[in-house]
Amino acid sequence: MQLHHALRLPPEELAVVTLVGAGGKTSALFRLAEEAVGGGRRVVTTTTTHIFAAQAEQAPARLEVVPDRTGAFDWAALEAQLARHGHCLIWAPPGAGGGSTDPTLTGSKRQGLPPQVVDALAARAGDLDISLIAIEGDGSRRRPVKAPAPHEPVIPDCTTHLVPVAGLDGLGLPLDEPYVHRPERVRALLQEEDASTRLTPRMLGRLLVEPYGRGERGEERGERTARSGGSPPAGARMVPLLNKAERAPRLAAGRLIAQRLAQMSQPVLIGAVGAESGTAVRERWGATTAVVLAAGESRRMGEPKQLLRWQGEPLVTRAARIALDSGASETVVVTGAVGEQVEAALASLREAGRGRLRIVRNAAWQDGQAGSVRAAVEALPAACEAVLFLPVDQPRLPAGLLRRLWQAWRGGSDLGAVTVGGAIRGAPGLFDRRFFGQLRQVQGDGGGGRLLRRYAAEVSAIEAPVEWVADVDTPEDWRAAVDRG
Repeated sequence: MQLHHALRLPPEELAVVTLVGAGGKTSALFRLAEEAVGGGRRVVTTTTTHIFAAQAEQAPARLEVVPDRTGAFDWAALEAQLARHGHCLIWAPPGAGGGSTDPTLTGSKRQGLPPQVVDALAARAGDLDISLIAIEGDGSRRRPVKAPAPHEPVIPDCTTHLVPVAGLDGLGLPLDEPYVHRPERVRALLQEEDASTRLTPRMLGRLLVEPYGRGERGEERGERTARSGGSPPAGARMVPLLNKAERAPRLAAGRLIAQRLAQMSQPVLIGAVGAESGTAVRERWGATTAVVLAAGESRRMGEPKQLLRWQGEPLVTRAARIALDSGASETVVVTGAVGEQVEAALASLREAGRGRLRIVRNAAWQDGQAGSVRAAVEALPAACEAVLFLPVDQPRLPAGLLRRLWQAWRGGSDLGAVTVGGAIRGAPGLFDRRFFGQLRQVQGDGGGGRLLRRYAAEVSAIEAPVEWVADVDTPEDWRAAVDRG
């Protein structure tokens, strides 16, 4: 999965990505720029702190700029470099002068830009046809983990995506030099006094999010709400990156951290963004919802099929239990016709689910399946990253099949579906949040199936036996299903 895809950078709008933390920020910066240029986009990279001269050499074009009091500089010089290369790294001189198109500063570092200069650049991005500005917002002395000082990171107000980075290679190392940057601040944040204490996955997860305003339960921390230090601008999307997951043990540790952050409704990426890595992002994690569509009146069945008993339990209870077992963060059951009876059938499972099972009532259930899809999408939590729909009337649907759909999403598929004989079935079906707007517009009985067929080239298809996804719509279907056991 490419980094820009995992971050959901808008294809037609300016994205301003600020990378902070440790463990591969510069590699992620240039990886993101390379992807953008490969997609035909113009990109500017910079820093609000400093960048090593050797690292700056990775950019195909480098420009020293001299901003005025308003943050403006020689836009024509930048336009010339972008027209030729598509990607230009810019920085400011330590004093007056500049204007060179080659590195001319002495020493090993290049000076970063004040945040107001980045904001001025973002304001001119449309004129320069720039679609991505990628910024390194602090330093880490090339250590895998850090905690920021009070004056950092420096995050421009125009930031649309904040990406805290941490290296999985820091796990198991002592909380001290030379393994971590600012070890005293790391230990203070973690409330660990002993410098010989070794970094655990839970500690790394805290270092990844807490300096930027997220607490253990995902709540905003009051001390970071004033835009001081590392708090992101209002409206900016925060997506941490657990980097250096090239090896299986690190990937496994990354999953432990990502699962915990996903429970906090915090999206997170597990990646390996170095130039030698073929895949920038191995997996993405975040809050997810499985939706059981159980609002219909079962006209062809002649009785509420939600309440038909399969192997001792109502179909709606079975479907909800399978959804809970799928690995989704939560399950929603959409009710409509016979809603009270359906909710009564789910009572014990709701209690056992400890808040992971919700009921959504679809007042417009007569409008067909699409009405239930719309009701479910409107009821999704703001932090939901993807949704999976399953019908109430597929008694042989295994939870393992749903888990494979979720795994496809974590691996980068924005759409997932089951196929039988190569043909896409409408349900179960999985949709990344970039399709939520279209799901709100579906009509008729097709639900999300039409979207799956419209974007068939993007669907991650999982072939399954027909009996796994066979619906029971009529008494004949039900008798046949019961006879097969």
